[in-house]
Amino acid sequence: MFPGEETSIWTQDKATGEWYLHMFAKHQPDLNVANPKVRDEIAKSMGFWLQLGLDGFRLDAVPFFLELQGTSKEDSAQVDPHDYLSALRSFLNRRNGSGLLLGEVNVPYKEQLKYFGGAAGNELNMQFDFLSMQNLYLSLAREDARPLAKSLSSRPKIHPDNQWAMFVRNHDELTLDKLSDAEREEVFAAFGPDEDVQMYGRGLRRRLPTMLDGDPARIRMVYSLMFALPGTPVLFYGEEIGMGEDLSAKGRSAVRSPMQWNDTENGGFSTAAQKDLVAQVVDGYFGPKTVNAAAAKRDPESLWNFIATLIQRYRESPELGWGDFELIEQPAAKVLLHRCSWGGSTVVLAHNFGAEPASVAANVSPAGDPESGFEGAYLRDLLDGQDIGLADDGGFELELGRYGYRWFRIQRPGERYIP
Repeated sequence: MFPGEETSIWTQDKATGEWYLHMFAKHQPDLNVANPKVRDEIAKSMGFWLQLGLDGFRLDAVPFFLELQGTSKEDSAQVDPHDYLSALRSFLNRRNGSGLLLGEVNVPYKEQLKYFGGAAGNELNMQFDFLSMQNLYLSLAREDARPLAKSLSSRPKIHPDNQWAMFVRNHDELTLDKLSDAEREEVFAAFGPDEDVQMYGRGLRRRLPTMLDGDPARIRMVYSLMFALPGTPVLFYGEEIGMGEDLSAKGRSAVRSPMQWNDTENGGFSTAAQKDLVAQVVDGYFGPKTVNAAAAKRDPESLWNFIATLIQRYRESPELGWGDFELIEQPAAKVLLHRCSWGGSTVVLAHNFGAEPASVAANVSPAGDPESGFEGAYLRDLLDGQDIGLADDGGFELELGRYGYRWFRIQRPGERYIP
């Protein structure tokens, strides 16, 4: 899985002389989930952390975790990997009724359904939406919302107990493996033309702010979009303050630098001598002297406060997590305009991927229902802009600045006004 870092997926243990399988690094042996002792040990470990108050687990590389390659026929015949995943979910929910399993399953949508548990929805609670994430970066590179719109429209319907996890970065490289070679090269050219920031021919070892050249408007548009897309937003530490990466670190470690708490030595992360740190603090403009949590919390215009607002608005907008997603047709290719409807309420969200302002003329009527009445209704702004009136048939016009974004809720006369 990591070209150039290992010479084989099999390594001999020096102490016992036995060979073991590792699809990743040699210090990460694959677990034999066909072995009941292994399954019991995993449950014990989960129980330990749940007892300490943990709310859930991120399951790494789930298809490999459940893989029975290398096991005997007798062992593999005794366990169905998906029955085992369902059993882990049951164990978790017996210990913590609101606990969840968030899975890393980077496969096509159709294959992801079985890791949710299919029609029963009783395996992973959530899965990262890698396909939409990768197409998001293609849309950013092209300043064209259509690749992301196409990906979102192709997502299959899932069980109400399941959810897509929306993200723009995580602790690994920014994988682009599901894009075509030509599409991947477009993203490389836009956000990582230097080979030093490319990994395994399929990803980038950079954080979002540096990829977007620190452009505040563009960065905020992307995070607004992440919270506005149907699903559950997932933040990687440091995203909320706009941390960069340490390209002097090897491989994936570039984006795993110490959290920048304040502007003191080592970013307030540790009082150890710099030479003794396991990972070095980011240097330069994106380092703790200019980017740190303490300063961000006290700056009302900071990215931290902007994301805090997005979190609050997301919690106030159940339509985003529970509602039906639908694209709203409009002529501007660089604008993603969509609606999410739930419980009789609808939010309308607009994001401009372009570096130039955009004008949008559209209609909020659901597709196939052009006769929906909107007399006296308007689009009520949910962030910090102006409300926009709706025509009786649901038509409206909207101006978006460069990398502009707007959140609205359709407000009809007599409906309860949610502050």
